[in-house]
Amino acid sequence: MRPRSHRRRAALLSTLLVLGTIAIAGLSAARAVLLPRVDSPTRVEAIVVVAGAADDRYVYARHLAEIGVADRILVSQPSPGGDDSYSAAIDAYCENSPVTARDGRRIEIDCFEPDVSTTEGETTAATRIAREHDYESLLMVTYWGHVSRVRMYFEQCFDGPVLVTDTPRPLSRSRKDALLHETGGYVKAFLKPAC
Repeated sequence: MRPRSHRRRAALLSTLLVLGTIAIAGLSAARAVLLPRVDSPTRVEAIVVVAGAADDRYVYARHLAEIGVADRILVSQPSPGGDDSYSAAIDAYCENSPVTARDGRRIEIDCFEPDVSTTEGETTAATRIAREHDYESLLMVTYWGHVSRVRMYFEQCFDGPVLVTDTPRPLSRSRKDALLHETGGYVKAFLKPAC
């Protein structure tokens, strides 16, 4: 009788260990999504705008460049599909290059098509462009719920300093929706690195 109860205890402990590990991983991912580490923008070689909803990330990236954070903005411009007004706005943003800052500096806006229309595809394409131009530091601009996943992917792929910030005017996306969508993406980024 004792060997059987010993096996049951061992099975129960193993099950609890697995469930505990899953719970800790889930809570860590949820924390990363809901309470991301956001960097204060400092001088970098390029600002990368990760594609997304029509929020103020594009305006904010340009503002950061105009106040001297960078002289180049890389904008992910996935293939058109879906919202035509959003595609038209991004096209207009991309065609408006170079931009002259108030202090007279030229700010180049370079738009690129991601390798695949995902965060991983944006990361690999932007990293390749950064290497081709010998950029040593990058600042990514995205929305608050995407900060941790963007950071994870770029830290996997880019050799230099990686800063990530969100926009001053957040999306109206609810915390629940972001938690559901981004937690899955965060776990995927952890399990399957982009590079």
